[in-house]
Amino acid sequence: MGNQKLKQHILKAAAPCRAVAFDVFDTLIKRDCGCPTDLFSLMETQNIASPGFASRRVQAEKEVRADPRSGRKEVTLSEIYAHPLLAKDNFESECAAEQSVVVANSVLLETARACHNRGQKIYAVSDMYLPASQIRLMLIRCGYDFLDGIFVSSEYGVQKRSGELFRIFLKETNLSSREVLFVGDDARADFAGAALAGIRCLLLPKEKDRSHTNQPVEDALNSFVQNRAEIFPDNERRGFSLLGPLITAFAVWLHEERQKIPDARLVFLARDMYFVRQAYGILYPEESTEYLCVSRQSLLPALLGQSTEGTVTELLADAFPRQMMSGEEVQRYLGLPACVQTANDEQYDFRSRPLENKTRELLRKLISFAKKPEGKDIQEQGNLVCSYLDGFELDKGPVILVDIGSGGTIQRILEQITGANLEGRFLACDERLHKNLPPHRTKAFLFDGAPADLWYWTGQPMLELFLSESCGPTIGYCRQNDSVQPVRGIFENTGSKEIESIQKGMMTFPKMWNESFLRGLNIPPQIACAAFLEMVRAPRMEDAKALGGFQVEDGGTWTLAEPRSAGFYIFHPKALKKDLMESRWKIAFLKRLVHLPLPYDRLYAATKNRKDQ
Repeated sequence: MGNQKLKQHILKAAAPCRAVAFDVFDTLIKRDCGCPTDLFSLMETQNIASPGFASRRVQAEKEVRADPRSGRKEVTLSEIYAHPLLAKDNFESECAAEQSVVVANSVLLETARACHNRGQKIYAVSDMYLPASQIRLMLIRCGYDFLDGIFVSSEYGVQKRSGELFRIFLKETNLSSREVLFVGDDARADFAGAALAGIRCLLLPKEKDRSHTNQPVEDALNSFVQNRAEIFPDNERRGFSLLGPLITAFAVWLHEERQKIPDARLVFLARDMYFVRQAYGILYPEESTEYLCVSRQSLLPALLGQSTEGTVTELLADAFPRQMMSGEEVQRYLGLPACVQTANDEQYDFRSRPLENKTRELLRKLISFAKKPEGKDIQEQGNLVCSYLDGFELDKGPVILVDIGSGGTIQRILEQITGANLEGRFLACDERLHKNLPPHRTKAFLFDGAPADLWYWTGQPMLELFLSESCGPTIGYCRQNDSVQPVRGIFENTGSKEIESIQKGMMTFPKMWNESFLRGLNIPPQIACAAFLEMVRAPRMEDAKALGGFQVEDGGTWTLAEPRSAGFYIFHPKALKKDLMESRWKIAFLKRLVHLPLPYDRLYAATKNRKDQ
C-alpha cells in the first residue's frame, strides 16, 4: 500500500472516532537500528559506552524482568540500571542515544496531524521501559508536538498485550472503547491487546525489505536508508539509497587514509571525483581539498614530449581506450593531424598486452613527429599541460591522488610528467594497478583492495556517470589572464534532469548521515556498495526503465539499456545483435526486452566466463 493510500485508509477508519491512539516505535517513529538491542552495540562501537556494555545491558534487563520480587509486569530503565552488571554505566547515555536514533514515520506524522487538525484527540500508547518524559521528548523531536497524552507501560507497571494499559488509557481519558481507533504494527501487543480492552485496532502492513542480518552496523545503515527513502521522489530515492552510502563510506575511508600521512594534501581528479569531493567537504568542512582537472587525453601532449623509451610507449598505449582504433582515430585522439604515413583505416589493437609490433611502431612514430618543428602545436599544448600542473606542485610534499580507479594510468602519467611520487587512493581497481605501481603507494577502497568483481565493472560506466561533474572531459588547456585553465569538452546526456535528481538524492545522504547518531560509524566497503551492485546484477523493471536510457562514455558514447521493441527485432535480427553489443548494461537491456523472470545475471556471467577462457 502506498503512503498516500495508507494515510487515506487510516483517516477514513478514524473518521467516526473522538480519539485516535497510536503505538510509538515502528509506528509513529522509527529507529536507525535493526532492533532495539542493536542500539547497545552501536553505543559500544562509537565509544559512548564501555567495552562489553551491549551484553551486560541485555543480561541485566533479562534478569530484572525475571525477578519475581518486583511484582510488576513491566520494568523501568532505572530498575535495569540498578542491576550490579551496570554499576559502571548510567542510563543517561542510553536515553541520549535513544533520542538521537529516532526519526519520524513521515506518513504517520502527516496522518496524525490531519486527525488533530479535524478536531480529534491524539494519544500515544507504548510498551517501553523508558520513562514517559523521554518518550515525549522523542515524539516532539520527530514533530509530534500536538499530542493530548502519552501512556507508557513503564509508568504503570502493565503492558499493552494484557489489555491493562489500554484499560488505564480509557479510564484516564474518560473515553469509551467505541470512541477510539488504535493504530499499531504488532499483531499480539497492538491488535490483540487493544481487542482485550474492546478497542478497534488498525494494524499497519509490515514494511517490505525490512530484513535483519544480525550485523548491527549493516542493519543500522539499512534502517537509516529505509527510514528516510520514502520522503524522496523516485530518482532522488535511487541516488540516496544506492549511491549515498557508497560515496559517504569512501569519503570516510579517504579521511582515515589522510590521517595516516602527516601533512598530506588531498587532490581529487576531475570529473569522476567531483561529488565524492563534495561529500568529503560535508563530512569534514574544516579540511581543505584540491580539484585537478585532468584526463588521460588532456595529459597526452606532455607525455609525447618525453623520451621514446619503452616504458613511455607502453604508458602512452595505456592512455588510449582499450579497443581497436584506426590510424586516423589514434592520431586524432592525440590531437595530431594525419601526419604519419600509414593507412588511416588500418586497425590497431589497444586491448591486448604486450602490444602488437605495428601498434608500438605507430606510437614511436607519433612521439618522434611530436618533437619535430611540424609538431609545434602539440608542443605548445604540452607546455600548457606542464604549466597547469606546476600550479599544483605535485612534486612537493605528500599528495594523495583520489580517482575512481582501475589501473592507475593517470597517476602513472602524472608521475612521469612531474617526477612526483604520488599516493593513489581509488574507489576500485583491476589487476593492472599493483602490476604498474608499488602496492605501498596505491590502495583501493572496495573489495579489500583486490581487483573488482564482474558486477562492479558491469555497473562502472553508470557509476562513473552519476559521480561525475555535469560537464564534458578535460580536453586541453588555454591561457587566460596569466593563468592556465582547463578546457572542457561537451557531453550532453539525454536524461540530464533525471541524472541531476539522482545526484541530488546522492548528496543528501552525507548531509543526513553527518547529522545523525550513526555519523561515527564506519560503513564497511562491501556493505556500502551492496545496494548498487545488487541493482546492477538484478535490476527491478522500474530501475531498468528509469536508468536504461542514460548515455555513458566508455571509449565512445553508448546507451546503458534501451532496446527497441521485440516486434522490431523479429524483422531485424541483426539490429538486435548490434544493439545488445552496444548496450553497456546488458542485463537491464534483456529484462526490458523480454519481460520474463529469467536469470539474466547468470546468463550474462556465463557469457563473460566463456569469453575469458
